[in-house]
Amino acid sequence: MNVTLSEIDPSNFEDVIALELEPAQELNLPTNVYSIAESSLSDMLHPRAICVDGIAVGFVMYAVGDIDDEDGHTCTIWRFMVDRRHQGQGIGKIAMGLVLSEIRARHPCQMVEIYYGAENVAARKVYALHGFKDVGRRDDGDIIAERSV
Repeated sequence: MNVTLSEIDPSNFEDVIALELEPAQELNLPTNVYSIAESSLSDMLHPRAICVDGIAVGFVMYAVGDIDDEDGHTCTIWRFMVDRRHQGQGIGKIAMGLVLSEIRARHPCQMVEIYYGAENVAARKVYALHGFKDVGRRDDGDIIAERSV
C-alpha cells in the first residue's frame, strides 16, 4: 500500500469531493467540496488528497499561522478524513505522518494542533500515536491536541 499526499487539481477533484464518511461521522466535518472552496479564499490553507496507489481515499487540510500568528509558527490541521470504505486499514496513521512531514519540510511551524470530538476514539488513537497530547477544549466542546513539530 503506497500512501501519498497530492495537491488538489483537476485530475483528482471529482474523486476527492465524492469521498464519504460514515453517517455518524458526517456531523464532525464540513464536506470536502466546502473545504476546497474555503481553501481558495486563503493562502494559509493547504488542502491535500490522501491517495493509496494513486487513488484518492481521503482528504486533509491544514492552516499555517492565523491572525494572531503572523510568523506562521503554529499549524492547525483543520480537516482530516478517510473515506468510509477505506477506514480501519491504517491509512489515517500513515497519512498523518505524511502531513506532519510536509509541515516540517515546508513551513516554519514549531507547534501543530488538531481538534476532535471527545467521542471520536479512532481519531484520538491516531493522533496519540503521532505524539499529540490533549491540552484543553474549544468553546464548541472539541478537544484540542498539540504536539511540537
